[in-house]
Amino acid sequence: MLGLFALVLALGLPTQASTQASSEAAQASAAAAGPKTIKVFGAVKSNTINDFTEPAFVPLVTKRFRTAKGYLAITGTVGTEDDASLAGAGKLRYQLKVDGKFVLSNGAGYEITHTDAGSASAWAGAITAVVPVKARFHKVQLMAREQGTGTFIYTRELSIVYTPQGSGKAIPARTVAPRGVNR
Repeated sequence: MLGLFALVLALGLPTQASTQASSEAAQASAAAAGPKTIKVFGAVKSNTINDFTEPAFVPLVTKRFRTAKGYLAITGTVGTEDDASLAGAGKLRYQLKVDGKFVLSNGAGYEITHTDAGSASAWAGAITAVVPVKARFHKVQLMAREQGTGTFIYTRELSIVYTPQGSGKAIPARTVAPRGVNR
């Protein structure tokens, strides 16, 4: 038996362990290089925006990247506070934009409404969508506009997961937000 092991070593024949390791390495390499790879992208901005009063949608954070044909699961978040230096309540509208198109068909997006009780009220908002995409470079943006007197923005983030298979709503999608002040 020892002679057979010595012969395998001398000839350099693959053992079961080295064959399995080579196979696993090849599978990992193919998964990383192939079109079936899941990719994750993100962007965050933590510098504050004081006196945000833009009446039209402007980008709060943008991420550019390339994918094959597949699906993007996108979550955008924004941390806000009523801008106490401005009289009245802040009313921030936010929405996702993918490759130049708004994700939601209502045009308004989601809303964070602050109270004007003499002190700043803080809220956070999030929006999530899964959308099909073509093979190309993509630009995903978290957009916002002010419909009140002003909002103080603390943070804004994008988290994006690409997968080659799945299902999603074509852009623009229908809003499915719960009813209430913070939508």
